[in-house]
Amino acid sequence: MEYFITGIDTDIGKTFVTKILACYFEKQGLRTGVYKPLQSGAIKKGDKLIAPDIEAVKEISATIRTKYSYLLEGEVSPALAARMAGVSINTDKIKKDFKEFAINNDITLVEGAGGILAPVSDNLLCADLIKELNIPTLIVTVPFLGRLNHTLLTVHYAKSKGINIKGIIINKYNKDTQDEASKNFINELKMYTDVEILGVIPDIHNTDDTILKQIFNEVEFSPFFKNKENS
Repeated sequence: MEYFITGIDTDIGKTFVTKILACYFEKQGLRTGVYKPLQSGAIKKGDKLIAPDIEAVKEISATIRTKYSYLLEGEVSPALAARMAGVSINTDKIKKDFKEFAINNDITLVEGAGGILAPVSDNLLCADLIKELNIPTLIVTVPFLGRLNHTLLTVHYAKSKGINIKGIIINKYNKDTQDEASKNFINELKMYTDVEILGVIPDIHNTDDTILKQIFNEVEFSPFFKNKENS
């Protein structure tokens, strides 16, 4: 099975959610892969470019397979990064890379860049790429003031484009918060959309062994993710 992981914005923890899910699936005995079609914000080490999102996955497990198609410098959208580098983004290459990579996995997680309308090339948005790959989508959100609006907008747009939304994952959730917007976020979200909340990940952003055990003890994943037939 394959899932495309998109978010309501940038810097809401898509990479963190991706690696937690990848580790979660791998612990179920599934051959797991993470594919990043377009990585901007690449880090230069010596004469090599490093893909930070891919490296984040490798930090959590050396046995999760990883791949990217385009590696670009610049803390900007993939479309702008490609333009700055004089690189042409080829959708056929992405589809070919994805197909060849996914065939050897039980489950493949495809991590997008930015939000669902982030430009990935001069004539392609993230939503268009999801449609091209034609796989179910997980939407990552955070339970903060103003993000209910962002989440509902993302859901509405995805539905309008005919994207198969498999569910929502809430990241950075603090169960002890006294902030009213955060405390009521899940109930409010359920009031305004019928998209299922598949997981709630606590606000812990460290992946050493002790913290990982704590995450897996605290995380609330839907039974959907525990059914290997769906994975």
